[in-house]
Amino acid sequence: MEGEAHVCELLRTLENWRNITYFSECKRLCSQWFNIDKRTPRCMRYIDNMSAVNIEKRRYGRLKNFWIIHPFSYFKFLWETLMMVVYAIAFFTIPFMISFIVMDYEVLRLDKVNLFIYIMCWLDIIVTCMTGYYDKKNMRVELNLLKIFKKYLKGYLLVDIISSLPYDHITLFWRKLPGNSSFYEITLINLLPLLKLTRYPTLNDYIFHFYQYFAIEYFYYQLTTTLALGFYLIIWFSCLCYLLPVLMLHFYNIPSTECQDCWMVGLENEGLAFRFQHAFFIVLENLLASGYGVFPPKTDVHIVLNIVLMIFGRFIECYIIIMFLQVKRNSKAAKSKYQEIINQIGAYARQKQLPFQIKNRLLEYYNYRFKENFFRERNIQSILSERLRDEIAMQSCRRLVENVTLFKNVPQDILKSIIKNLKFELYLRNDVIIRAGSIGDCMFFLSIGTVSVLTPTGKEICHLHDGAHFGEIALLASDQKRVATVIAIDISEVYRLDRKDFRKSVAVHSELLSSIERIATERIERTAIIEEHHKRFIMRSSFAHDEARRRSKTS
Repeated sequence: MEGEAHVCELLRTLENWRNITYFSECKRLCSQWFNIDKRTPRCMRYIDNMSAVNIEKRRYGRLKNFWIIHPFSYFKFLWETLMMVVYAIAFFTIPFMISFIVMDYEVLRLDKVNLFIYIMCWLDIIVTCMTGYYDKKNMRVELNLLKIFKKYLKGYLLVDIISSLPYDHITLFWRKLPGNSSFYEITLINLLPLLKLTRYPTLNDYIFHFYQYFAIEYFYYQLTTTLALGFYLIIWFSCLCYLLPVLMLHFYNIPSTECQDCWMVGLENEGLAFRFQHAFFIVLENLLASGYGVFPPKTDVHIVLNIVLMIFGRFIECYIIIMFLQVKRNSKAAKSKYQEIINQIGAYARQKQLPFQIKNRLLEYYNYRFKENFFRERNIQSILSERLRDEIAMQSCRRLVENVTLFKNVPQDILKSIIKNLKFELYLRNDVIIRAGSIGDCMFFLSIGTVSVLTPTGKEICHLHDGAHFGEIALLASDQKRVATVIAIDISEVYRLDRKDFRKSVAVHSELLSSIERIATERIERTAIIEEHHKRFIMRSSFAHDEARRRSKTS
């Protein structure tokens, strides 16, 4: 119509397309950084094969809220590394600034150093509310937002919120110096950031994951955490040594000039470093029980603190000695036995003149089987009761029971009988588990790993992953030959069920037996069809090759 401005629909369409493209790119980046990553320590600890990692990736990809962070993601590991540094700084700066700045008895001061720490802690609260967690009871990663929040609420949420606020800035209007009828509540509120010290176990966890990622030995982790604990305890007690007399001035409403027995009163003209140095040496001398330092205790609070420090000093000394002895003993127990076995393998390979490739496969097998810590399973289980052995077997095969479809509706007594007769076997990459044409006397259940199924002529039929089973065809009739070859693609943990145990535990359950027979029949037919097609393909290729050679000769 006349007088109306033209609205370009083409530009609007282009703008919408840009918005969609931008959203898609954000979603792709979030999926790349927030999805599970096999390199992270938690992923290597709880998920030890690529098949399970891929399943978890596909599960994460189906989430509606693409901004949820997977607990095994690389972003989570980087954030934990950053927060490890933040906590390491905060555990020094927060008690120091509260004791020597916020609670200063001469001038009302503000803590500006820890504002960055508080900002990082609030960001950590947001990240934690967006990050899933590993449910050890159900052995799965929980990515539901409501459950994540409930889990955090039962843990550190309230502590993190309360300890991440700058109360000295908030309560500045009501704060007063000692002797001016200061409010007890305001004084106590300004001490709330000290609750952040309860996060010290979290710092230890982050250090552990950091060392694990860079494959640093556990010995160094124990050494680091022991020395760090000793350092922080001395710092915290030094701050407490200065803070307690100041709190006494507030609670008893005594001006600092009237407290002649307070040890820090004579240091008004000295700087913070000098005051902290005196408090540090007072604590150190009391912990070592070498004296009282420059300021002998006069007030009751100071005397009680000195007694506590002397007693606590003995505990710290005993703890450090015990920790060092334990670190030394643990570092030479299972690992030394494992190293002894590795040395024996080396000697065995040299004596038998084994090729370098076979020697490496032997070492790879022992490394995966024992995780660098040797143990004798038979010796351990020999002293256990039968019931306890059955419980351990059920727990060890829990993932297998959950993944194998055949076991879903099997009665508990038959399931226990099957698991009791299963025998664990470990296969390395390219190991032949079953060879076509050989006589079969057992079937296999794949617990962890990936295997390839091939026809007798080498045509690949499919890949089998966690929870699959194979080899059951040979158990349906005596002297039955294997119809396919099965090769391990990845390091695979399988459980073998022999023919006699198959008859004793499986054949008694008609539904389970019929399911196995049906699956076996389908696999036989599928293998036969694929094999026939592959043979025809080979014959055609051979005929075409002979024809080409004949023509080349005639020409």
